[in-house]
Amino acid sequence: MDSNIIKWFLIGLIFFFLVGTIIPMVFVKKKGLDPHGTRLNASILTRLSLVSILMWNMYLILYIFMENVIGNFLAFEFLNQDFLIIFGMILACISSIFEIFGMTTLGENFRIELPKEKTELVTNGIYRIMRNPIVFGVFLILIGSFFVIPTVPILCICVFNIITFNSKVKDEEKFLTKKFGEKYLKYKQEVGRYCPFSLKKKENNK
Repeated sequence: MDSNIIKWFLIGLIFFFLVGTIIPMVFVKKKGLDPHGTRLNASILTRLSLVSILMWNMYLILYIFMENVIGNFLAFEFLNQDFLIIFGMILACISSIFEIFGMTTLGENFRIELPKEKTELVTNGIYRIMRNPIVFGVFLILIGSFFVIPTVPILCICVFNIITFNSKVKDEEKFLTKKFGEKYLKYKQEVGRYCPFSLKKKENNK
């Protein structure tokens, strides 16, 4: 595939990710709330989630400007196939569906970290089929970017991101359990963390 197509796609991916984060933060800010939230009681891995996502963004930027160096360094040559690159692009595009619906449904309840002010337990819309559509969307973007740039460094960065964001989700679950009690526990039993209803029992048995 033409490298320029890949570069423009990555530029669009970075733009969408940044704008998709900034817009809901501005919306929450206009409501007089703190869109960032707090890291109080967050685990070390959760605190590293910002670092991990910045590493991902920086790697994509480096690839855009230094493709000959970055793209060939520790590359999985057998994965450098057009159909896999297209698959990665499709995954990244699908991720936007989960993130947009997730953020839109949360509305003023959206936070980067845990909310400091009063918040509501959102269980409608896309949250009827999974508890963490935004993070699931992030996972799809990460996996998609690996297929677009199949190298060892981006694989390590993506795995690091998945670990830190999953830790972030677990910290959020502790917060929601403490705040909403039985109401959240019931919701947790009925809806999977990242999966639809049909797979919820597998998660609950873990």
